[in-house]
Amino acid sequence: MKKIFIITAFLALCFSMLHAQESAAELPYSFTHRGVSLNIDNVRLPDIDNERLFAEDEARAKEDRLLRLAVGHNVGYTFANCGRVDSFADGKLWRVKFSSKDAVMMSIVFDRFNLPREGRLFVYSPDREQVFGPYTNHDVQEVGKALTDEVVGDEVVVEYFEPAGAEFRGDVRIAGIMHTYRDFLHIAKTDRGPHGTAEGSCHIDVACPEGVGWEDEINAVVGISITANVPSEGGWVSYWCTGAMVNNVRMDKTPYVLSANHCVATSDQLHRFYFNYQLTTCGGSTGNSNYSANGGVIVARSSTNSDNYSANSDFLLLRITGNLGALYRNKIVFAGWDRSGASSLGAGIHHPGGDWKKISLPRNVSTINSGYYANKYFEVYWRTNPNKGVTEQGSSGSPLFNGRQLIIGTLTAGSSSCTYPGESDLYGRLAYHWNNNGATANDRKLQPWLDPDNTGATTLNSMRYDGSVITGIADQQLEETFTVAPNPVTSGTVTVNGDFLTENAVCNVYNTMGQLVMSKDVETSSTFTINVNALTNGVYFVEIRGSQRNYMSKMIISR
Repeated sequence: MKKIFIITAFLALCFSMLHAQESAAELPYSFTHRGVSLNIDNVRLPDIDNERLFAEDEARAKEDRLLRLAVGHNVGYTFANCGRVDSFADGKLWRVKFSSKDAVMMSIVFDRFNLPREGRLFVYSPDREQVFGPYTNHDVQEVGKALTDEVVGDEVVVEYFEPAGAEFRGDVRIAGIMHTYRDFLHIAKTDRGPHGTAEGSCHIDVACPEGVGWEDEINAVVGISITANVPSEGGWVSYWCTGAMVNNVRMDKTPYVLSANHCVATSDQLHRFYFNYQLTTCGGSTGNSNYSANGGVIVARSSTNSDNYSANSDFLLLRITGNLGALYRNKIVFAGWDRSGASSLGAGIHHPGGDWKKISLPRNVSTINSGYYANKYFEVYWRTNPNKGVTEQGSSGSPLFNGRQLIIGTLTAGSSSCTYPGESDLYGRLAYHWNNNGATANDRKLQPWLDPDNTGATTLNSMRYDGSVITGIADQQLEETFTVAPNPVTSGTVTVNGDFLTENAVCNVYNTMGQLVMSKDVETSSTFTINVNALTNGVYFVEIRGSQRNYMSKMIISR
């Protein structure tokens, strides 16, 4: 039995390291060398009341504050003022264990991090089943700080080994020890409510039937954790937002993430991006939460004031600076966009409450034409009969897709919830993000980044990481599920006949190149009419996109 336990533990260790660094090539010094004492200093940090934090969060409305994940112990630990140092013939080993009672996960923030290339720093659980590292100077983010991965549990060990003869002596300072109290990765099995940390039972997993046909857009959406030193919060704190990988006209795979400006806590915040964080089956309990990239930089934002979103369209463009791991990057999609300003019914994809990825289907999307929000925002109402999802805290920054599955907006605020599904939400319009917000500087608009050569493109298709372009039409089966009469079309109005549900839907018309040439909202029934007078002679594909199913047919115009 002992031999089996050792093998099992070793496999678990390698598996943990595989997800942490996609390599099990290195282990901490203390794991592989004899004569290393197991007794290390244990720094017990002050108790944190998780229930009090949850109670505070309950009082925060979706539009008022970001979803909080963790709070930090403000410290100033270095190699010199805490921990145990052991000297060996081949170098020096420094270790310390931190304990924060009832933490779901723990991570370490360094505000000074400078190691020789030979130095090796790791964090791991005391049972050695979770190991992350080694961390090097390459892990320092642009703001001059470094952030480790989250170790599950309320204890974490930090270990650093510096070989004799290293080019210089390492120098780090631990500024914050993060106490995560919300199980946003569903690891510790402390979920609240029937759908994880999301409130209520109306949220729809992306693995459910409503997500069929949206697989590429789902793969574009990412969760974002934001860690910053916020004086108004008493020090270090971590928040959660949602964003989407977004394509640029050069299609050069620049890892841009589009989100919301109110997701900026401070200008020197730290970022971690979570990919494919979603359930594998509809209503299931098993999903992936292992894939993340550590590090990002703010490229552009609608305002330096993250709170006054009524004066701007509330957009944020980040660029991932961390490594996109080989285990997940081939599933990444860079979402396309439509800056024309037009709207059509599509979907919102998001992480409510930091939960598994969800999809919500709108019944109405309209531009606000008056008041503070005029031209800057879409107002979105969700389908309620039957319910097709809403948003909540943690959904902030998530994309709104139109009927052609292109981004047209980013979530700012709203009053919808599972309790009040009939309420509406505000999405900043990408058309306004493009070059408005009252500033001429490049860091206040999207155009210099998503169309750097100023081609004037109004729409851009999505692209997978392998470089294949998603046209929105070529990937669908072109079987005739309804008829258009007359066909060939000889007039300006055609009659559509099919086995449709009676509902609000969107009618998209594509040319043979897969380009969207017409899009309009329609109310489907067994027979209805559409006006195609604006289309020239040629062959077209007509798509009727409903709440549960997409229909496709071919149409020829010959006048």
